Order: sequence, then C-alpha cells, then structure tokens
Amino acid sequence: MNRKKAGMIAAAAALPAAVMAGGVAFFFNYSVVRMKKKKKKKKKVPELKAGQGLTFDCFRDKIDEGIAWFKAQQPEKITLTSYDGLRLSAYLLPAQMDSNKVLLLMHGYRADGYSDFAGLFKFYHDQGYHLLVPHQRSHADSEGKYICFGVKERFDCKMWAEYAVRRFGKDCNLYMSGISMGSSTVLMAVGLGLPENVRGIIADCGFTSPYDIFRHVMQLQFKLPLFPLMNLTEAVNRKKAGFGYKDVSTLDILKNCSIPILFIHGGKDEFVPTQMTLDNYSACAGPKELLIVPEAAHGTSNFVEPVRYRETVLRFMKKYEK
Repeated sequence: MNRKKAGMIAAAAALPAAVMAGGVAFFFNYSVVRMKKKKKKKKKVPELKAGQGLTFDCFRDKIDEGIAWFKAQQPEKITLTSYDGLRLSAYLLPAQMDSNKVLLLMHGYRADGYSDFAGLFKFYHDQGYHLLVPHQRSHADSEGKYICFGVKERFDCKMWAEYAVRRFGKDCNLYMSGISMGSSTVLMAVGLGLPENVRGIIADCGFTSPYDIFRHVMQLQFKLPLFPLMNLTEAVNRKKAGFGYKDVSTLDILKNCSIPILFIHGGKDEFVPTQMTLDNYSACAGPKELLIVPEAAHGTSNFVEPVRYRETVLRFMKKYEK
C-alpha cells in the first residue's frame, strides 16, 4: 500500500463514526432521493461573474412562456408501467399535420418535466413533429423514490421509444433528444437495442457515468475528498436505490453505436464539464456531429444561441429522415 492511500485510510479512521455516517446520509439524500415538491420563487436575473456562462435564470421569462404554451395545447397524458412496477407519465402533443416524424424528449436531473425543452416545444411542433415528453421516474408526475442517473431510466427510455413506434407506426421517423441526465439516459438506452425507427439522437450536455458526475459534483460543490465518503455512499446507494455508480458508462456503449448522434454542450458548463461530451463524441463509433455553444452554461445552449441550435438540429434530423 502506498503512503498516500495509507494516510487517507488513517485520516478516515480518525473521523468519528457519527460524522461519517451523517455525511453519507446527507450525500445520498442530496443526490439520489426524490425531493418534495416546493413552490418555486421567481428569481431575479443574476449578475454574471466574469467568465460565467448564461444560466437558466437568465431565461426564466422564456422558459415560463414555453411551458405555458405547451400546457395550453392540452397535450394527452399517457401512463405506462416500468419494468420494475412504477407508473410513469408522459405528455403527447400530436403534430397539427399528417406527419410520420416523432420526437422523444427526455428532461434532466431534478427538472420539472417541462423547463429543459421549454424553448423548443413550439419550434419542434411547428416543424411537424409529434412531441412525446416523458416525466422521468422520481420526477414530476411519475412515480419513484430514487433518481438513478440513467442506469434504470434507460429501460424507461426504451419503453417510451417502443410506445412511440406502436402509436405512430412502423414507418415513423423517431428521434430521441435528451438534456443533461436525459442526454445520458438516451445514450445509455442505445446499449439496450432501440427500435429501428430511431433515426438519430440529440445528446445535449450529458455526463459519461454516474461515477464521473458524482465525483465531479463532490469536488466542485463540497470540496470533499472522494475516499472514503464516495465509497461508503455508493454502498448505501446500491442497497437502497439498487444501482452502482459504475454500472453503466456511455463511453463503453458508444463504442458500438451505429445510430447517428448530434452532441451538444455549453462551453461554460460547470455542472457537467464540456469535456464529458467531448469524450462521448470521441468514443462514438457511428455517424456523429458536434456543436459547442461557447457562452452557454449547463443546459442553456438552445436559449443562448437559438437560431444556430435550431438550424443545426433541424439539418441533422432531415439528414437521416427516411
């Protein structure tokens, strides 16, 4: 055993057991356990620090407007049962024209089910796409106690893709888009074998694995050493939530991917480092494209450069349409 690791073990042993147990419980609840719904207070547009990217709070009015538009269309609520018995909900907004184009939109971590795509709903709908918008397990209208960072959600994603094909026919052109954890969920679902109707994937600011993002957040937000807190938390996580941090990696899955993928990321994303998308892009064996939006923070690329974002996405989908 090297000196560094021996020193870490000695330091860990010196910590009171109650302090360590409290840290493990806090981090597990903070990261994985579903939170009670709270009434959101409207935030002021933040004063950005030098070098900081444009965050969701910079676009709160546009987000509220997009959500209001989507709900005003009175989308159809659909409920399916997951492989492990959870009742999961989605909202379907059919195209206003005869169309065989479908978009499956997977939102991100602790989102409300609508905000992540609020700036894109009307645009996609105007282009003739049927919009299928699931609420991920343990979010919004779907059941679930634990957020699984794509490990279990990938099965839900495949279920919704199969539903879309049943609903819109064997000749439909299905595209799957995810933001943040939704992006990783979609990429992880590739490893399960998706319907042949999936023409392409839009992967916006996804992480590479639960382990990678947990490690990053622990160091970014809490300035804590990984050992032994992360190891102990993973043990609790596996026992209670039923998954491990290293169970699935998008890097491994993408090595065998043949579905075209458009990778997108904000150049000033601090929550999910831009490098994770660059790593995913490098690992991808199939047709691929890359869009980096320099001034965007996490998940805001479609708000920061809406014209460029929309043109790139639309061109990508038309390229692989059948």
